[in-house]
Amino acid sequence: MTTIGNDKKAKLQPIGPDGETPIGGPISVQFNPATYSSTWNVTWQEVGQSLQWTKTVASNLVLILNYDSYNYEAGPDVDVRDMTGAFIKRLDPGQTGKAVGCLFHWGKITYKGVVESIKEDFSLFLADGTPVRSVITLTLKPWPKTAS
Repeated sequence: MTTIGNDKKAKLQPIGPDGETPIGGPISVQFNPATYSSTWNVTWQEVGQSLQWTKTVASNLVLILNYDSYNYEAGPDVDVRDMTGAFIKRLDPGQTGKAVGCLFHWGKITYKGVVESIKEDFSLFLADGTPVRSVITLTLKPWPKTAS
């Protein structure tokens, strides 16, 4: 396992096509995940009048990440997309042409995968429509297994 920093703060480390080489530094999240989920897909095959297990495949890791740029004391001044845009750009291989996957690390949780989707929902706005709070749903697909 690769150590990518403080275990108390969740981080995502973009990695190259070999699944090991870091691309730039780790990406810190503003707040640790509000929730995350993981599922396993089980495949069955019909054999006569019964079912036979074929395989179990580790599935996606879905992270829910909150971002907030609203300054309650000094007044709002930052578009939350200024924070999340850099995060999204680092994980989008179409933007950099370098990062192929990422390593998610938080405490005892480590997951290596490729970005399947990034969805951003906005929930708080300034009077002019500028978003100042958002929730990112990041879906990571498992890193491909190598044949042994």
